Amino acid sequence: PFPVDLDYNEIDVIIPTDEQIDQNLNIMYRQMVSSAKKTRLFMGQPYRAGDQPDPGAGSLENLPHNTVHIWTGDPAQPNSEDMGNFYSAARDPIFFAHHGNIDRLWHVWRGFRPGNANFTDADWLDTAFLFYDEEARPVRVRVR
Repeated sequence: PFPVDLDYNEIDVIIPTDEQIDQNLNIMYRQMVSSAKKTRLFMGQPYRAGDQPDPGAGSLENLPHNTVHIWTGDPAQPNSEDMGNFYSAARDPIFFAHHGNIDRLWHVWRGFRPGNANFTDADWLDTAFLFYDEEARPVRVRVR
């Protein structure tokens, strides 16, 4: 019954709602404007075959995306299921609303300045993820 703490570090600190909203607005300004002057700073570095793991997440990926996953996860579960872990996040009803909001933030960011554009890098666009559908069949989904 209180707003998400975008500066969450796995310890709930309850502060007045107005103060939390101000902190969150400052964080979002940093993530959406001052730290995200280029597409790769906002959405992250491409991840190509042969690269070392974690080539560099963008400002949006780090915060609010990852923070909301962790904050919404259940610390009483062994791996912070559901939202707090990649393998179980999509089981949480908030997952789709959360990712819809991340898509909305991408759309808003692109409108901030003329140079904010969609990726054109084929490696980035053709990245694929493997999921399982409701019948437990593997389904490959591409970014493009």
